[in-house]
Amino acid sequence: MATGFVTTQPAQMQGLGGYTYDPIFTVGETIDGYTPPGILDGMGAYELDGNTVRVLVNHELRANVGYEYQLDNGASLTGARVSYFDIDKSSLEILDSGLAYDTIYNRAGEVVDEASDLEFGGINRLCSANLMEAYQFGNGRGLADRIYFAGEETYGGSQFALDVETGELWALPWFGRAAWESSTEIDTGNTDQVAFIIGDDRGPAPLLLYVGEKDNSAGASFLARNGLDNGKVYVWVADDGSEDPRDFNGSGNTTAGEFVEIDIYRPDQAGSAVDTDNDGSIQDEFGYDELGFATQFQQDVLSSGLDFANSFHDVAKQGTDTTAGGFLFSRPEDVATDPFDGTRAVLASTGRTSVFDGFDTWGTTYIVDVDFGANAITADLNILYDANEADKQDFGLRSPDNLDWADDGLIYLQEDRAISSSLYGASSGEESSVWTIDPFAADPDTTATRVAQMDRSGVPSDQTDSDPTDLGDWESSGILDVSTLFGNDPGELLILNVQAHSLRDGNIINKPGLDTDGDGTVTANDNLVQGGQLAFLTTPDASLIQDSQLVSGSTGADTLIGGADFDGINDTVFTGAGGDEIDVTFAGGLAGNNRIFSGSGADAIFVGDGDRAFGGSGDDEIFATNATGYRISGGAGNDQIFLGADGRALGGEGDDEFYVIEGGGNIIAGDEGADQFWIVTGNIPAEANTITDFEMGTDVLGIGAAGLTFADLTLSGNDIMIDGTTVATLNGVNTASLTAADFAFA
Repeated sequence: MATGFVTTQPAQMQGLGGYTYDPIFTVGETIDGYTPPGILDGMGAYELDGNTVRVLVNHELRANVGYEYQLDNGASLTGARVSYFDIDKSSLEILDSGLAYDTIYNRAGEVVDEASDLEFGGINRLCSANLMEAYQFGNGRGLADRIYFAGEETYGGSQFALDVETGELWALPWFGRAAWESSTEIDTGNTDQVAFIIGDDRGPAPLLLYVGEKDNSAGASFLARNGLDNGKVYVWVADDGSEDPRDFNGSGNTTAGEFVEIDIYRPDQAGSAVDTDNDGSIQDEFGYDELGFATQFQQDVLSSGLDFANSFHDVAKQGTDTTAGGFLFSRPEDVATDPFDGTRAVLASTGRTSVFDGFDTWGTTYIVDVDFGANAITADLNILYDANEADKQDFGLRSPDNLDWADDGLIYLQEDRAISSSLYGASSGEESSVWTIDPFAADPDTTATRVAQMDRSGVPSDQTDSDPTDLGDWESSGILDVSTLFGNDPGELLILNVQAHSLRDGNIINKPGLDTDGDGTVTANDNLVQGGQLAFLTTPDASLIQDSQLVSGSTGADTLIGGADFDGINDTVFTGAGGDEIDVTFAGGLAGNNRIFSGSGADAIFVGDGDRAFGGSGDDEIFATNATGYRISGGAGNDQIFLGADGRALGGEGDDEFYVIEGGGNIIAGDEGADQFWIVTGNIPAEANTITDFEMGTDVLGIGAAGLTFADLTLSGNDIMIDGTTVATLNGVNTASLTAADFAFA
């Protein structure tokens, strides 16, 4: 079994109500030569191979901070980026980490070869994220490829799509402009279109929808076959004329609406936007960019009106108000799709005191239920949880930000203080937390439960908390249900991260310790920026296959089969007396790392990767043919041991037989008795095996099913060779002294 990395630093959160928080990485640590920067945020995960899950993690850095990283073409960039963490399925340890992409394409479709090719001189504040699997809605519906979506959380930001297969990161101008929190794919019901609900993290902002046309023809490009380069943007408009939370609020209430198209692409108006205020950006201007896409200001006018567009600027612009009348949310944040119904999504609006007369100060969580009709795209908006109600506020879910709709149906929400500290925690004294809501309950808002909370004592040994009493300064950000990826039941295992904003010294500065901006002073912003952590969150009733089970047999003959009688992963198995059979291999691809004691009797043991097996007394058969990294001890008796690769085997007392199959790299000791070491049993092993205690005149070296004789062997030093390939090394034995009597040929 692979040996990986696990953090040595204290936990920065604590589980509540039976939930368990287990950190695996802390910002400031280095994994196999790669040092991930801080401000971990949105995440996605997928199966890299049968033993490994790859977790992708955003770093929400401003475009001009963080140490420089390099693309394959040599371009150097600062700013936001995406790291990968490869995690072993059996041990839940990190095996590797690095940059998740090697090539970037900007909004014009050009390869980025210098920082100026990106609008902000680097990628700017990648916030939350979602990874979408190919055809996730079945029967050809949805994206054609597995794609990780992450957007820039800044005024006029762009959405990006990472092709995880090629490592290419593409800007998506057809999605429009936003201060991107995240987007989530929903089911259009057909194979020709894709659709995404968009969270625009501004206060206030409308709810947007992108619908793209897929090119299903052979040879279509990555963007085209996934419907990412030809689409339309829509804004949600309430049927009853509601404009914002002053008109529509209250847990359990529902209102109907329609997604109305706004014309964000006007090639006839390409280049019409002019930087009239000379601030270096056209995003705060009327008009369309050189590619024909609307500026952020123009899009805002189209979606929710001139007053809304001007609300982000000190000087109001005058012009034609062509609004669709989009409903404005206090600050729409993260979105996630219902795992049971692809036409529904959950949306968190984190709340703002400065808008809508305080009607949404504490935040509101909604369910968006979309219907793709023949002539219109309609959607009902249901309020799952209105935190502004008198019985909630500071004692309930506050400032909901990141979230996940877990595969068991629960919704997990993370608090990020979005209001004054004179309100947030002032009455309750509660630190920022993770909550669950059951959206399928009769009254979902009554099910809100705090399940984890910040632990400000979790400061790494070489960092200090610059403001430990500032309640809410640390936040839990991205969260994701990864249960089934790790072989468990839905909803049992989640991965999440912490943004520890007040940790800015020690190795946050010293790794890599560069003066990135060249101002003569090495600072946190030049390097890792802020502290934080990546961790697993396990639910109270979880029975993870990674957990160790104690499995006991009887005094008679037992048969214990992995995957049926025990899960066969990280378990301890005792079978006692009798002729027992223990078979780990049926536990599947993750089988292994067990401790097996078969006791007395003639036992048969089939081991997996990393297993430790002890046969005890009796004439045992131990099979490791397809395993690696095992440790086997036959114990007393005349045992037969069939070897795989890169393991260790000890025969123990008795006349034992060892059979090398096609693996190799084993270390073998017969111990007491007259032992047989069958170093070839057909094909030449992939790597030489080492025998540590061969005794001439007592033990025998076997070569079978290869049609060889003693004359075909080359004996030199400690090695036995066949056709120039070393098949065995005998420690302490000059093989030139061996004779045909020391061998058996079959």
